[in-house]
Amino acid sequence: MAESKVTEEMLKLIGKSCDGTISPEEAKKLNQKLEASAELREAYLAYARLNGELMWRYRTGEAASKLSTLQEPTMRQKSNGSDWGTKASLALLAVAAVTLIALSAFWAGRSGDNAALPGPIAESGPSDQGAVGTEPLSQSFVATLLSASTPVWAENRQAIDVGSRIKPGPLSLESGEAEIVFDSGAKLLVSGPAKLDLESSFSAYLDSGKLAAHMPPSAIGFRVRTPTSELVDQGTEFGVVAEPGGASEVHVFRGQVDVQDGLSGDPIELTNGQAMRFETAGRPGERIAYSKNRFGGLALRAANPIQWMTQQGGNGHYYQLVVLDRPISWHEAALEAMNLYHNGLPGHLVTVTSAEEDRFLIDSVIEDVAQRGIWIGLTDVLRESHFRWVTGEPLGYSNWATYPSQQPDNYQEADWHGGEDYGMYTSFADHQPWAWNDLSVDSIHEKISAFLVEFEPSVDALQQRSMAMDPIEWSKEVGGNGHSYRLVLSLQATDWKDIKQRADQSSFNGSQGHLVVLETQEETDFIVDNILRVCGIPENMIGLSGSKQDGLTWVNGQGVGDIEIHQPFLPTSDVFGLLRWDHTKNQWSVQTRAMEARPANWFGYLIEYP
Repeated sequence: MAESKVTEEMLKLIGKSCDGTISPEEAKKLNQKLEASAELREAYLAYARLNGELMWRYRTGEAASKLSTLQEPTMRQKSNGSDWGTKASLALLAVAAVTLIALSAFWAGRSGDNAALPGPIAESGPSDQGAVGTEPLSQSFVATLLSASTPVWAENRQAIDVGSRIKPGPLSLESGEAEIVFDSGAKLLVSGPAKLDLESSFSAYLDSGKLAAHMPPSAIGFRVRTPTSELVDQGTEFGVVAEPGGASEVHVFRGQVDVQDGLSGDPIELTNGQAMRFETAGRPGERIAYSKNRFGGLALRAANPIQWMTQQGGNGHYYQLVVLDRPISWHEAALEAMNLYHNGLPGHLVTVTSAEEDRFLIDSVIEDVAQRGIWIGLTDVLRESHFRWVTGEPLGYSNWATYPSQQPDNYQEADWHGGEDYGMYTSFADHQPWAWNDLSVDSIHEKISAFLVEFEPSVDALQQRSMAMDPIEWSKEVGGNGHSYRLVLSLQATDWKDIKQRADQSSFNGSQGHLVVLETQEETDFIVDNILRVCGIPENMIGLSGSKQDGLTWVNGQGVGDIEIHQPFLPTSDVFGLLRWDHTKNQWSVQTRAMEARPANWFGYLIEYP
């Protein structure tokens, strides 16, 4: 009787098959059991589908919904000299191929199952002596355009959308930057004007332009060719320049690259901080001075997060400097950081809670960055002079700059609230090393295009992409109602109904919250004087909604009362209320907005706890 139970041993074999670590003997055993059991074939299919989805997320940051076929590129490792591959790896490839063919026969006979199947190997890896299957079985797609600041063109001036899969062939970038992730896991960040030819998931030809590359272990052996040079990655981060006249350079940021010297001899090994220039094809290159700064933000964007290891007295967290080719606000940076992940850990703008962490960031992450300003997760936007970290951690340690004046100085710059509310690293080469400064939301003298991300286990305060101040009580001793009020900063645009639900689910001192209800002018004045006048958030949702036909009501069912609506709402089916800074009258007022409208960027909302 055929074995049908999915045992722990079988799960291990299936896992090894999917991640490429299965031995020839184990592959043979797995193949025999799969042939004999439909249940095991179902388990293999489910595991392979999940593995493909996870690998796709890792390599591109997206779900695999756009894939019609799950492709797993083959990774081969370098052995003696320039001989690529070993007999063992060739045998493994052969057995794996036989297994896939045998499984395909079973899968092809399945009826009513339209799920994506593990597809053929896209190509055998970087071509070289001893390679198996140099003709690719499938060349449908080799990479994904992950991001682009300007249009990326394929052949015949066909534009490629961000998020689209890319087939082999030439690409051109007239300006800006583009990030391309290959199916091998290789990541190329290209700066225009540039012409790049995608040859396979393990090979690209840079005709002209500049790129920075990050190569994970799965992409070892990736080749970058130029008109005058050819290099083979050995697991590294590097930059390549191909000049219009034909000369090219390679600079190794971290790891090792093997470069062909043009004389068909053994490849030259370049490691950390080394560089070479090649003037003419077929001629040996020459060593040149290494310059990471030549690649600007590309080099930084290609870099992997750096861990502050516990063996070095660190906290085990990962840190990454993100540099863009455009200015970014603190709020945008905070939201982008919260949407980043590394090794399954969520990100957030960095929090610097000790002198040791500060020194690690300056020495190991920021280094000699050209940017003068870098956003960090520090702000007093919720309450002036009460700086706090985005995670809710207390501000114990600080490293405020002393040049050109003692910081934070709350320089009067923003026209509607006055002051600077957002923390950043700043540096003046001749006067001040890296230290902290505060900057306003609409600074006229400095634009920031970089931010620091910290990756650590999930922080509850960031799950809803928001920050909250401590509630303030309107005590009965001063004529209040005994209620408490809290201001929350939302870093992600969402609608009023979602915010209402968040408020309803919050609590403080055993009291359930709701969006604020302004019952009297005295209550409104208390909130304005004690919360809004000392915050830097110009728009704040409140518990008011309704329509022109039916009128406005508060979330507790009460009517508007004598609260003045300074800006009548436009004819629309539904509206919600805001406490908003009115530039025309230089005061806070209750205003309304169409229910379907969302704030363009960040905003606040007020919660009341009876």
